[in-house]
Amino acid sequence: MSVMTMQRATGRLAVHEIVTGRPVVPQRRQPIWSGAITAPLAARIVSERRLQALAVIKAIHTAIFLSIAGAVLLTLWDGLRARPARRTAIAGGVVFAESALYLSNNQVCPLTPLAEELGAERGSVVDIFLPAWVARRIPIVAGSAAVLALVLNLRAWWDRVDIGSA
Repeated sequence: MSVMTMQRATGRLAVHEIVTGRPVVPQRRQPIWSGAITAPLAARIVSERRLQALAVIKAIHTAIFLSIAGAVLLTLWDGLRARPARRTAIAGGVVFAESALYLSNNQVCPLTPLAEELGAERGSVVDIFLPAWVARRIPIVAGSAAVLALVLNLRAWWDRVDIGSA
């Protein structure tokens, strides 16, 4: 059931739809730089192999996602324990690098255009092997966890520096 169907069923409509009589169609984010890289790569894959290539891309994307999620969780865990270490800095660097890539590409994963070129109905984070309802919530949950981890680790580091200077 789509959001618009649910809104109509509950009697809640967007202001735009009430005023214009047309439903609101969300705009898809367009990648800034990754499409130029992935389009030539997708063009080299023969049509008979596109579905197989898409499955491989989804598997790689899922492995990358799980690695980054692990880095977020590790950083958060060390922050909650107030015990930042070298591994925290490495994991935090991975999270920072992934966030920089994602944000620099207009909040579009660099693999999304490739997945779409290979036949994915819709790329974005939904092109990984996760249920759609989980995948849609990843940016807000992971982003919140990463910010909380950063704050907790900086506080623990600051406390450690204060103790050392006293």
